[in-house]
Amino acid sequence: MPELTDAQLDQLMVDLGLTQPTRRRGHRPLAPCGTVSAYQRHVRKHEPIDDACRQANTDAKRQQTGAGKALEPITNHGTTGGYKRHLYRGEAACADCLRAEREYSQRTHEIRRSRARRKGGIA
Repeated sequence: MPELTDAQLDQLMVDLGLTQPTRRRGHRPLAPCGTVSAYQRHVRKHEPIDDACRQANTDAKRQQTGAGKALEPITNHGTTGGYKRHLYRGEAACADCLRAEREYSQRTHEIRRSRARRKGGIA
């Protein structure tokens, strides 16, 4: 029979209903597998991480970061903000947003060029 870690023995005792294992600090039972606390315990004690704990940790991280959330529809088409939203989402910008971005870029370029001319820079 393979050797079990202390955490695995404690969990087995809980599963069999023999006794509630106590921890040195606070006398709380071990967190059951499938929780973030159990995942962190596995990592801390260099134990193999089971699928339930790994999934619980992944779900918690996604919830914290907002990953996988549905993006709201773009409401400001035809503006540079709309263009940037298209880029952020990784999609091709619509014709209205492309036009707005081109116009903005041309205006900005013209302003910089005229400032450079006034300062005696190269046109």
